[in-house]
Amino acid sequence: VEQLMIDKQHQLQKAVIAESIAGDTAVGHSIAYALLMESLAGNVPSVRLNIERTIALELERIAIHIGDTSALCMDIAYQLGQVTCEALRTIIINTTQAWCGNRFGKAFIRPAGTNYPLNDATKKIISDNLNKVERRYQEVTDLMFNSPSVLSRFEGVGEVTKLQAELVGLTGMAARMAGLNRDIRKSHPFISYKDMSFKPVVMESGDVLARAILRRNEVFQSINIIRELLNKHNAMLVETLGKPDYNLNLPADSLCISLVEGWRGEICHVALTDNEGRILHYRIKDPSLHNWTGLALAVRNQEISDFPICNKSFNLSYCGHDL
Repeated sequence: VEQLMIDKQHQLQKAVIAESIAGDTAVGHSIAYALLMESLAGNVPSVRLNIERTIALELERIAIHIGDTSALCMDIAYQLGQVTCEALRTIIINTTQAWCGNRFGKAFIRPAGTNYPLNDATKKIISDNLNKVERRYQEVTDLMFNSPSVLSRFEGVGEVTKLQAELVGLTGMAARMAGLNRDIRKSHPFISYKDMSFKPVVMESGDVLARAILRRNEVFQSINIIRELLNKHNAMLVETLGKPDYNLNLPADSLCISLVEGWRGEICHVALTDNEGRILHYRIKDPSLHNWTGLALAVRNQEISDFPICNKSFNLSYCGHDL
């Protein structure tokens, strides 16, 4: 993938590669690439474009967290939680599809502009669907986390201590479930996070239960973030957003680092240009690179039957490990 980012000459080709790095993080990796190219070229995205990118990123977070809640329920045979969360995830990814034509946000984020500006009709779809999902997800997770059978399978299983998380360099939600306050949205704010007060969700117990509850709490937090951004978007003067620019002029002999908090954690893209402004080196780091070690620690000395819920509670990317 990194070599393709060098070999492919057209910036549109690079954008397509970026969104394909990890299929469940198309928006997160696409934003990392777009911010990298814009920063190198000295292109400053508008406030409106930043708002729309942030909404897209938080929709991706909600969809995956609800989908993982469903998968955790499936692994312990809690069918009510499984089928309900599957349906709610579908509502969220269909919301993204209604906006850009793809459930996973492919072709959505592009450098220096957008092909899918947010309009009133789409904003209503987003708002209505979030209201529906919030209510039903609250109901099913209330039942889930008050069920003795669920708690007996989650609590104390797959523990990772704060010290272990710190020593192996866990990032994102895998760090926050063990008491480490690591979130790029807070430490290195980007796009619209620069203009809002943000407090990461942090748990302490480091077990499957902590990772499940963290997902639930982040879903509600993301819904509130999107609502705040929709209100800001509604209050802004009408602005026509430009189309993407695939011919950005990159400076010679320059280095740029882009950091984005995807739903798993810290995404990092790095580019180095040569003396003619062409990309000489390109490096990508998915949070899975760090967090697979966390899963290895979580399953140590656990029962074989606990492996599926430990694995799903992290839900790491297999291709992401190679980056």
